[in-house]
Amino acid sequence: MKFIKTLLLFLALSSCTNTSDTDVQLESYRFDADFFSVDSSSYEKKIYQWESLHPGLTDYYLRNHISMSYDNDSIRRDYILMFISHPDVVDFQNKISNKFENTDTFTDKLNIVFEKYLTYFPDSSIPKKVIFINSFNTFGIDVFNQNLLIGLDFYLGNSHPAANIWEYLKVRYDEKYMIADAMEYWITSSFISHNSVSNFQEELIFKGKIIYLMSLLTSDEKESILFRFSEENIEWCNLNEQNIWNEIIKLDIMYSKDYNSYATFFSDSPFTKGMPQESPGRLGYWVGYKIIESYMKNNNISLYELMQNTNSQEILLKSKYKP
Repeated sequence: MKFIKTLLLFLALSSCTNTSDTDVQLESYRFDADFFSVDSSSYEKKIYQWESLHPGLTDYYLRNHISMSYDNDSIRRDYILMFISHPDVVDFQNKISNKFENTDTFTDKLNIVFEKYLTYFPDSSIPKKVIFINSFNTFGIDVFNQNLLIGLDFYLGNSHPAANIWEYLKVRYDEKYMIADAMEYWITSSFISHNSVSNFQEELIFKGKIIYLMSLLTSDEKESILFRFSEENIEWCNLNEQNIWNEIIKLDIMYSKDYNSYATFFSDSPFTKGMPQESPGRLGYWVGYKIIESYMKNNNISLYELMQNTNSQEILLKSKYKP
């Protein structure tokens, strides 16, 4: 597809909205369905409606999720009408419409998780609204003007057009990971400014904090969903925990600032570089979580204190992590 870009799940961080009310009832909006309801006769009316409801969203979506470039309203109109009539694009949206006739279940789950989040961090930020889009393989989770954007195309499973290309990503195109993806994004954006992440150890500890907090917020979810691993990946990690830690020490990357040398520890990949090929990508999330889990067991501190502690070396030492 001309306008479809390569995979990128997580974006640069964006703004949020504050609330102290723990009775969370997020509004939701199916922009994907509304966008594809446009035709030449309804175009002006739809553009007016979108701009009234969410000023700037249309242009943000077109430029950032469809890579559409235009200089004026007339060109934008022509491009939109041409785009939504393209056979590949129509087929992509039809897959979404068939798979996700109703998204209320996901919004309800987000309400529950964000209610828990606010019990731990009452002064924190949560989304103002959940907007479902067809992100055309750009960003699975995004945010615009205090609204959480969720690209439903990333959760099509085997019907996703790219699911037969990237074998190691097949497990990720599943709707069961949607809430975990959204929460990881939001927690990261909430705490990244308080945490220095400039080397492997700092990244390891920070990712561990995120997953640990997520485990409390989504306590009814399986471990495989928390990490976005397959069940086989989780079993392999549990069986090889000591060997994994030993190999990390041997790699001598703990204080490395060369992200490229350890990128697969924290990004989707066929396996984690430096580990056996049976290992999952993003193995650093699992190791970081194990360190934080040990740290919380061995230290009498609150969750707030954990998230505010920026000393990764202190956390590692006081965790007494010895698999």
